[in-house]
Amino acid sequence: MIRFFALVFVLALPLWGAGALLGNLPGSPMNLPVGALMFPCPLIAAAILLRRRGGGGAIKRLLRSAYLAKGLRRAPWLAVTVLLVPAIYLLAYGVALLTGPLDGQHSPLLAAPLLFAVFFLAAVGEETGWMGYAADPLQQRWGALGAGLILGTVWGAWHIVPLVQAGRSPVWIAWWFVGTVATRMVIVWLYNAAGGSVLSAIIFHAMLNVMPSLLPGYVESELLVACTALVTVLVAAALFAFSPRPPAMSSWRPAAGSRGSTS
Repeated sequence: MIRFFALVFVLALPLWGAGALLGNLPGSPMNLPVGALMFPCPLIAAAILLRRRGGGGAIKRLLRSAYLAKGLRRAPWLAVTVLLVPAIYLLAYGVALLTGPLDGQHSPLLAAPLLFAVFFLAAVGEETGWMGYAADPLQQRWGALGAGLILGTVWGAWHIVPLVQAGRSPVWIAWWFVGTVATRMVIVWLYNAAGGSVLSAIIFHAMLNVMPSLLPGYVESELLVACTALVTVLVAAALFAFSPRPPAMSSWRPAAGSRGSTS
């Protein structure tokens, strides 16, 4: 998996450079920088590696995996996938409000459907790489917990440059990183519970961007980000420690002989 992770970072370098020169995207939620346009890099990296192994058919399966419902056909997993992120953020927001009002930029609630559509497309670019390509080989070697920690750490580190370019404070970024690692653990658990559903990860990821876009003060408040991180850590710990073991993963394989691959 080392080559995949390295390629994801290399592909993002031109966009980080553009972000340093051009600043933030005009009118974007959360003051997203130009570097945030790096979202297709995991998909592109996976496609490059599959193509090099002669996996033209595997690339098609990779793309198709983004829209296979699998376990999401069961109402409980669909409900958890859609509602867990709002529950985490609203709980964290309520806790943060105990210290006083939160104020800052945010998108209007009526913009939520449009935000979801935009962030869904962005999540396709990321999750077809992170979960569709990388998750199963990592789980086969390190288990679900190990895969979540590894993917979460890489995922978080990959976002640090755009966050710095967006003007987030070091404390804000540190708490966000903690929450991001825990979030990836939750995504891995849900992916397995939904029978290896990349679509579950895509929906969950989209909601991760919709909710902070709607909450006043998320960009400005280190306290709100800290509360969100801590609630997410508790959710991840509960899923792995107290919930029944989710069904075994049953997603497609990227290419023959890829089990345990270091690509």
